Amino acid sequence: MKQYFSENPEILTREREISINIYGADLRFLTNNGLFSCDKIDENSLALVENMPEITGDLLDLGCGYGFIGIALAKREPTSAASNFTLTMSDINRIALAYAEKNAALNNVAAKFIHSDSFEKIPDAFDCITLNPPIHAGKEAVYRMYEESAAHLRPGGSFFIVIQKKHGAESSVKKLAEIFSRVEILHKRKGCHVIRAVAPRAFSG
Repeated sequence: MKQYFSENPEILTREREISINIYGADLRFLTNNGLFSCDKIDENSLALVENMPEITGDLLDLGCGYGFIGIALAKREPTSAASNFTLTMSDINRIALAYAEKNAALNNVAAKFIHSDSFEKIPDAFDCITLNPPIHAGKEAVYRMYEESAAHLRPGGSFFIVIQKKHGAESSVKKLAEIFSRVEILHKRKGCHVIRAVAPRAFSG
């Protein structure tokens, strides 16, 4: 069976719905076999959302899967014009991205959807990027996502990741420190690390 991070994964059709209450909002997510964490909200993704500071401006949910991180953050952030909040969701997995679009509509969240392998089809710059890295894609692929995220952040923008110690949290911190101006651990519990890295330079295009 192809992996969830492939472009056209094999999938057995057994759609189901996951519900969660977060930030006082009842959210619903449709999922299907073959999608990452299809039976429950991934604990690492939940830790990321629960431990991020308030954000404004343009958010990219990179490798969005069926959309939990971006949708949850969109429901949390102010929706006034002053917040200037926008959401873009991207994934290499066409099926996952289709479910992210379904789930955004299901939860009344406006978003832009881009089918892309990392930043291959994403020309824009962002104020914030979130990523639950596809660890099983390999370190080279994950580190490329780190490097490309740094190049697609506006000055002072933030890159947030969540990663387990056993999956290379310490080496990720070292790698991020090489390409970002500042790196900090926002949350650490039972091996789970939520990490923030701040953009070192202007958007390089």
